Amino acid sequence: MTRMLCLTISLLAAGGIASAEQYWLTYEGNDFPENEGWERRWGNRQGSHQGGAIRTIEDGVLTLDTLYDEGAYDFAKLVSPGLFTPGPGETFVVEWRGMVDETLGDHYDAAVGLRSDDAWSVGFGIFTDHVVRKLDAGVSIPITPGVFHDYRLLSTDMRTYALFIDDELAHEGSLTQGNMASSIGWGNVVSGASSRSHWDYVRFGIVPEPCSISMFLVLSVFFARRRT
Repeated sequence: MTRMLCLTISLLAAGGIASAEQYWLTYEGNDFPENEGWERRWGNRQGSHQGGAIRTIEDGVLTLDTLYDEGAYDFAKLVSPGLFTPGPGETFVVEWRGMVDETLGDHYDAAVGLRSDDAWSVGFGIFTDHVVRKLDAGVSIPITPGVFHDYRLLSTDMRTYALFIDDELAHEGSLTQGNMASSIGWGNVVSGASSRSHWDYVRFGIVPEPCSISMFLVLSVFFARRRT
């Protein structure tokens, strides 16, 4: 079974490299994001590359702590035109596993966001006990505090999406037209709010739609390192 999983992942990755249409990229908390192909963006009210989060990695989990300074921000971003357009019969997938165990203030700090190749976007802010959609005060999804949660966002057209939390459908909605494109970012993103967030993994890619869910589950089983 393990050999088959490895083969499936290798074939999917190879297809992405060759065609830039199907691929699967993962951050597994084994090193700091900037050492694994992500761009680190950090700073505080004094400017970029000032301050940032207190960052630690333990047991494959990256922790970002900005509680000491509400002006500090620290997040990972990847900009790559062409990676964010699923074709016919394909699904764009983002998944992450994390926990926010403390926040200061009423605004979210930890968040995940993406922008399609034609500048449609969606993002979610994460509190200790609920998740909100960025720029949409009407969306608030309760979560159990103090434990890690698994998140999965699926879109076949980069216009609409479905968000699953712990394998349960939590919200469906539409992306918003913006003016920036082709990126994904995650971390403590807000200068003016602070939190301590923990990131077990962040994964994304384009998979074939007919087996998108099963393929996603195969990849998840292969990479998963469940924690309590």
